[in-house]
Amino acid sequence: MTPAAERTGVRWFGIVLLVGQLGLVVLGAVSLWRIGGGWWVGAAAAAVFVVIFAGVWRMLLAPGSRSRLRYRERLTVTLVTGPVVIVLGSLAGLWLPALMATSIALLGDALDERSR
Repeated sequence: MTPAAERTGVRWFGIVLLVGQLGLVVLGAVSLWRIGGGWWVGAAAAAVFVVIFAGVWRMLLAPGSRSRLRYRERLTVTLVTGPVVIVLGSLAGLWLPALMATSIALLGDALDERSR
């Protein structure tokens, strides 16, 4: 395999990280939708959460972004957003999946960083 192919290949830990981040987004949106009370309020809150999280992920956390944060900065972002989603999940009765998604995101990022 050529060096260029190795640099552009997909690492398994990156996929685990993506699954964890997607879990955080989905559980945060579902939790906000459940907590929102009304149909439109919950849907609007969930949509705003997904757009903000997706923007942060694309600009700062995605492996291919130009302004990607370093590992410690990504760890700080995950340590802030993870507990927020866990609290939202606990209010909606989804605390265990939110805890698992946070753990998967933290573990995936640490293993992906170490495999470089």
